[in-house]
Amino acid sequence: MNSKPLTYDSLKTVILYMEPNIRFLLASRIPSIRLTEKAVPLKIDELAFEFDSHNVKVNDTKYEYEVYQVDCKDKIPYRVSGKNELNWKMTCDVDEFGIRDYIIKAGGMLPENTKSTLFGYHNLGNISTNEGRLQKLKRILNHEKQRYDQLLSFRPEQNAIDHEDEMRNLSNFKRIFIRVPRSYYSDELELLKNEEMVKKAIEFIKEKIRKMENELLPFENKRNNIRPQFEIYLTKRSQRDSPPHLIEHVKYTGDLHRAEESLMNFMFSKRRHVVVINNLRITHLCPLRMSSDVKIRVRNLNIKRNLSSNLKLIKSIVDKSSLQLESLSIFIKLNRDRKLVNEFIDNSKHLTVAGAVDLPLMQRLQNHSVFFPMRSTVFLLGNDFIVLIRSWVETKKPIGTCFTFKSFEEGDETALQILDNIRNGIAHAALREKCVNIPMSTSAKLQISYSRSEHFVLLFKMTVVPID
Repeated sequence: MNSKPLTYDSLKTVILYMEPNIRFLLASRIPSIRLTEKAVPLKIDELAFEFDSHNVKVNDTKYEYEVYQVDCKDKIPYRVSGKNELNWKMTCDVDEFGIRDYIIKAGGMLPENTKSTLFGYHNLGNISTNEGRLQKLKRILNHEKQRYDQLLSFRPEQNAIDHEDEMRNLSNFKRIFIRVPRSYYSDELELLKNEEMVKKAIEFIKEKIRKMENELLPFENKRNNIRPQFEIYLTKRSQRDSPPHLIEHVKYTGDLHRAEESLMNFMFSKRRHVVVINNLRITHLCPLRMSSDVKIRVRNLNIKRNLSSNLKLIKSIVDKSSLQLESLSIFIKLNRDRKLVNEFIDNSKHLTVAGAVDLPLMQRLQNHSVFFPMRSTVFLLGNDFIVLIRSWVETKKPIGTCFTFKSFEEGDETALQILDNIRNGIAHAALREKCVNIPMSTSAKLQISYSRSEHFVLLFKMTVVPID
């Protein structure tokens, strides 16, 4: 059977209808089609940068890039960047000995308080020297090894237990965080009803000890002038619970975010057409890096971290046609975020604002629809809500403008009290069933009402509506 290669136009058509991750895979494996792939419009349903690691998620496929020590004694590479599973600290880079960047930024001193020790939950006490803190951590590690030996010698009663109870007991056992190092109590061990549960507990503690030893290792490396070997692993997983697949590993030179920038450039840089993204979500702990030649068109934007820097980055790469977003969701953390002036915020059709929201910010917002998902009961019961209502009436907000507030009150008593406060605090306010109406002009009124969502959450809406 004779077959002819695809023509250039036919190949472009085939690529156009490929899922984006398949396009990336083919372009990485077949250099001869890279230019063609870049010439075809790229559309992505969801692009996400998530908080739990250094990663980018394209639709249902997540790409992670992390630093690993690859010359460990047990021959198993150990991840040194990302979210630490012992102390929940985020690390981007390490020095030549493997010391984490958050320790370097603190002047090289080991943290000693409960929230940020290397092991996560032991308060080291008032120890002023690094050597003293290190010795205390080693003693804690030795206690953990004693608990490991205790598990090895423990013999359960072999009681029958169903799967749900087994999972619950194992979960409770793993959550035994002992602030003062000691052995397990008998009632704690008795959570393990059979040999299989004991084996799982042993594996859990064994892995925990490995992590603790690897957290101490950089300081031993520095003491002995040992420089381990580090590499960046780029992995891919197609489903949430699927194991990661190693795509590539490269030598680590001290800047993990160069790998991020390189990956972003491979995916999105030097394209002939604007990349169309339906949903762009950023909960990344680190500021993003992206080449200035990347151009994207976004419909829905969600930013939960580094609001100011990420909005600045997105504005620099977004196509002018998408400066007005369909929806924008942001998290206000710092005082400067409240005063942020940005075209995306001002022009978004639907805005969601969480975090440290205050009255001046609410008064400044000119959006058609705004949702405040944080607990709002105190605000709704206070004088600031009355001030906001008056400002809407005075400035004659346009018909259709709507603010929605969320509350978790179970009964209607609080809702009725809020409406009663409005009736008493605003001139000409008329109380109706589950709402208050306030005249604004001959053609419009401000209606403040409450209802229950499908999850029984109390929703308060203030909406400018036409007069019937």
